[in-house]
Amino acid sequence: MTDKKHTILLIEDDPTIVDIYVTMMEGAGLQVEVTGLGADAIKKIQAVAAGEAKKPDLILLDLILADMNGVEVLKEVRQHDTTKHIAVFILTNQTKEELQNMGDVRPDKFLIKANIAPTQLLDLVKKQLA
Repeated sequence: MTDKKHTILLIEDDPTIVDIYVTMMEGAGLQVEVTGLGADAIKKIQAVAAGEAKKPDLILLDLILADMNGVEVLKEVRQHDTTKHIAVFILTNQTKEELQNMGDVRPDKFLIKANIAPTQLLDLVKKQLA
């Protein structure tokens, strides 16, 4: 990694998962911003698109959020020129079949939370940011 701290936007509403991921990623020298609501995540993406907020290097996105489906957040990311190339990893316990109605928006990775250890996730994040 370079001297620049990479920023991860974690969009997750389960406090236990947030604690695990934030602790692990910050321990690896990454900066983590967390939001638990899709509406807040969309506001953040819109602020980045407008040049009012720092662009994250990677987005970790849960599909099942308290206020909306994470697919809506992914669609927001992909519709702006400024944000459409940000890598987005979907982290969910849903199956790939759940994504059939996503249309043409796709995440960079689709990961099942129950099948991936936090250390494996960190390895994937580091590889993406390298």
